[in-house]
Amino acid sequence: MTEPITQAQDHDRRIGRLKGIAEQVTEQNRQTNACLDRMEQAIAEQGRQTNAQFRWIVGIQITTLIAIGSLLFSLLSKLP
Repeated sequence: MTEPITQAQDHDRRIGRLKGIAEQVTEQNRQTNACLDRMEQAIAEQGRQTNAQFRWIVGIQITTLIAIGSLLFSLLSKLP
């Protein structure tokens, strides 16, 4: 007669344990998602910085090329 009550209590205990495990997994997923979001933001920021640096380097190279070309043109124009 007490056996069905014990089985019901055991069933409730197991369900409670499963709920606890599910809550832990859910919390870990939230933490993992937050970490991944921060990583995605850091990667995006690094990409923006790389693009800006690339533009600066290309601009400096073009400016140098124009300066050297102008110097050569002025030297060649002064030759007899």
